[in-house]
Amino acid sequence: MKSRKLLACIVLLGSLVSCSGNNDGSRNSQLSFGQKIKLKQYKVQGELLYAQHCGNCHQPDGSGLGKLIPPLTSIASGQDNRNKTICTIKYGVEGPLVVEGTQYDGKMPANLQLTNLEIAEILTFVGNSWDNSIGIVRSSEVEESLANCQ
Repeated sequence: MKSRKLLACIVLLGSLVSCSGNNDGSRNSQLSFGQKIKLKQYKVQGELLYAQHCGNCHQPDGSGLGKLIPPLTSIASGQDNRNKTICTIKYGVEGPLVVEGTQYDGKMPANLQLTNLEIAEILTFVGNSWDNSIGIVRSSEVEESLANCQ
């Protein structure tokens, strides 16, 4: 009985990965089956966390709010940008910031209550939504980035 439930879960997860099309971008199409499942899990959990902690300001579609709050629709995949984004999610940011050629001068509050895994899930969701494709952000990467925040 347990093995049939496990098999059903594996088949369901496999169908989610294979039926989802290739909307995870070309970088993510090279992932193994297990990595694709992990990416889906992080994206689902990240979407819930994004809605709870980020969506009110950055909007459900990541478009931001006019000239007050920057959009998240074009997250760059460079490691330097990922490190800054991780630090910003955890510790917030204040002062001038230029995103897509527009200057924003506001304050994003810290999210000190978020765990490394939750930050990884949020960034995985954002980084693989709205035409972004940065792949999986692991909690170990978040831990390393947070240790080097300035």
